[in-house]
Amino acid sequence: MPLTDFNNRKTLATLITRTVITVVGVFTFAMLMQSWQLSRDIVREEVQKSARQTSALVVNFFNYRLASLQILQDSNAKSDAVESFFETFDARLLDYFFLREDNLQPSNAPDFRFITRSDDIVWDDGNALFYGLEQSSLATLNVAAGKNNNWNTVAAGSQLGERHILLRRTPIVDRSSGEVLGQLFVGVILDDNAGLLTSLLRGSNSDDVILKYGDAVIASSISSDDSYTQASVVSVIKSGEVDLNKILVTETPLSIGSQLSKLTVYSIQRNPGILALRNSYLFWIFLSFVVITITSVITRRWLNGRVTKELAKLMVYTRIAGNTQKFEHFSGSTIHEFNHIGKTLSNTFERLSEQERLFQDLFNFSLSPIIVWTENSTILQINPSARKALGLERNADSSDALQFRQFVDEMKVQVDKANHGVTITGIDVPISDMVYRWNLSSIQTRKDKKLVLSQGLDITKLVEAEKQSEKAREEAERAAVARTEFLAKMSHEIRTPLNGILGISQLLKKEAKQTRYQEQIDVLCNSGEHLLAVLNDILDFSKIENGSFKLEKHSFSFKEIVTALDGIYRPLCDEKSITLKIDNKLPIETVLFTDQVRLNQILFNLLSNAIKFTHLGQVKVSFSMTRHHSDETAQLLIDVEDTGIGIRQDQLEQIFDPFVQSESTTTREYGGSGLGLAIVRNLVTILDGDITLTSEVGVGTQFKLTLPVEIIEGASALAVEETEIDFSLFDREISVLLVEDNHTNAFIAKAFCEKYGMHVVWAKDSQEALNYIDSANFDLVLMDNQLPSVSGIEITKQIRQEYNKTLPIYACTADNQTSTRQAFFAAGADFVIVKPIKEKSLNDALRHFKQFHYLAA
Repeated sequence: MPLTDFNNRKTLATLITRTVITVVGVFTFAMLMQSWQLSRDIVREEVQKSARQTSALVVNFFNYRLASLQILQDSNAKSDAVESFFETFDARLLDYFFLREDNLQPSNAPDFRFITRSDDIVWDDGNALFYGLEQSSLATLNVAAGKNNNWNTVAAGSQLGERHILLRRTPIVDRSSGEVLGQLFVGVILDDNAGLLTSLLRGSNSDDVILKYGDAVIASSISSDDSYTQASVVSVIKSGEVDLNKILVTETPLSIGSQLSKLTVYSIQRNPGILALRNSYLFWIFLSFVVITITSVITRRWLNGRVTKELAKLMVYTRIAGNTQKFEHFSGSTIHEFNHIGKTLSNTFERLSEQERLFQDLFNFSLSPIIVWTENSTILQINPSARKALGLERNADSSDALQFRQFVDEMKVQVDKANHGVTITGIDVPISDMVYRWNLSSIQTRKDKKLVLSQGLDITKLVEAEKQSEKAREEAERAAVARTEFLAKMSHEIRTPLNGILGISQLLKKEAKQTRYQEQIDVLCNSGEHLLAVLNDILDFSKIENGSFKLEKHSFSFKEIVTALDGIYRPLCDEKSITLKIDNKLPIETVLFTDQVRLNQILFNLLSNAIKFTHLGQVKVSFSMTRHHSDETAQLLIDVEDTGIGIRQDQLEQIFDPFVQSESTTTREYGGSGLGLAIVRNLVTILDGDITLTSEVGVGTQFKLTLPVEIIEGASALAVEETEIDFSLFDREISVLLVEDNHTNAFIAKAFCEKYGMHVVWAKDSQEALNYIDSANFDLVLMDNQLPSVSGIEITKQIRQEYNKTLPIYACTADNQTSTRQAFFAAGADFVIVKPIKEKSLNDALRHFKQFHYLAA
């Protein structure tokens, strides 16, 4: 190699080294400038971050405080003490109850409470007077609170001047009847509330806070010891500034409930750390600049003196190796990295031709079809597998040629995309009766040309399987929807005529005089009740299956369970000349907390089965309990034993399955839907209990249940006696608007009401009902839910909101779901009657109407 050529290369390497150093220096200087700009942005961001954190802490504090007050308020509204107040109106007991609650949770106690009933204040805790709020002020707060259950910011006059209050109300509901007994109000005073300001300072990590309502300052923690005054901070707030002598003022508007509140919190923080952070950034930036400058100078000198020569040597080798077909080994370098690069390049060039041959072999012998396309979307190479799939190996006819052209035309669109650098996967292209899934990717050749490699996979069987799976899924979804629609329609269609059957039978039962007619009407009543029980079993089982079944737990006297079992099933046992034994080992005053309705349903199913399949001997039910003295939870043990026909051993495993009975002839002989025991097992499981079964044919059957329950200490069970139906409740004619689209239901309801001397006007749809309400005065509205066009819930909302009518509205619905009852109450209904309407349930509703809404003549 000529010496001049070597020197030229060496000079070029030196020039590159110097250029790199220069570029690095400029880049370093730019980074330092950017770092300076970044430091200013960081300081500014720290200030904004501190403000956001403070605002978040303030909002979280208020949300937590209001949520704690709301939970305590809702819990108090549901307590037995508050509910029993409306029976005794003993204010002293209520005072003791809330005093105990405040002592248990002093941090969550409101400033004052009061209770209203029909917009009259029936109790207050006396704390409001401490803040200057008299009875007239509480009455003003009652009106200002609105009709919702959200928090409201209210301004009210008092003896101490205008007061700003956070106020919320919640309904007090009778859990047995669903009646709204009254409203419980709680309030928090905002003006100069030292406890609130102290908690707010601690919760927001601030030095001082100012609380404003609108433009007026209602509370402040700034004292004379501070270096700033309330007036100076307020002036800064009005000017829009956030910095006052190295302090940070953060504005946090608060939204209370659903209203746009005028309440604003200003947090004041001293921030010496931010200034120190800015100075620290400046120092380290300057130091970094000096160190990088010195390092760059030293590095440039070292590269020129040592690295340039070795780099030039490496460049000479790469040029030789890249331009010749003979591979020479790299002679080596004193620098480890350059030596490694040279050795690697020599090995790479040696393997390059081998890899090319290997790629060609893989291309030719691959079992998957592979096609290489050019930049113009034409086929460059095609392997044997692809030729076979496209029919190019056999003698091509017109159909094969047409099939090939169609394939190329369809693939060209995807190849064009791949030529633009897009990796394409999962393209399904049919070839004759086969389906291939293609993946396309762009590859770069040594001559800087782009090629597209496409590889196919036969997925014919996979596509067929996916079609079958999708078809099965669609059929399953259609079956589930059809089943749900069938159950919903069946419930509505059966309950409507069933309401007529039960209603007419009750009317005839009162009118029939002859004994033989009474017996026939009893058969009609019992048949209707049996049909209703079967329908309820089917619907309950459906709810359990789809997971929509929910428990509703409450406190009740266990003596009610025993009394109900004895009253219902002893006459049935007497008719069959068998003995009913009830062995209750629980104390007579035991009060439990669980789902009473579902516990009754379990016992009724088990006893009904026992009595149905027992012809001689006895049916015995035993109750006992095990508990730990240190725990309120206990295990209720129930044993139901009979001397009936028994169950075969091979049927014990299937007896809890739906629609299954022990023998094929059992359904024909005894009847029943076969759902009772299935519902029992599911209810026991939902209640976290356990059930076991032992039986012997001809000897009898025994069910043992274990159910976890809670024992309510210090409570006593109150026996509720059946009230005789009194048809002379009112001393004048009551005008009733009956909204009902079904003729049978309307006839029954009208007949029942006329027994009380009521004048009933029947509206068949929502529009007719609104016309009647707009043109006439009624004492009471009986509102059906399932109306032809608009639901009863929507009509109730319109009467309350658009027509502004306050007349009592009693809902009548076949849907006994809690959500439906709550929706009616939210719309403005005063009472809910569950269909089928019976004389007893209607009498209870009319007694409620007489007590709370009736005006005597």
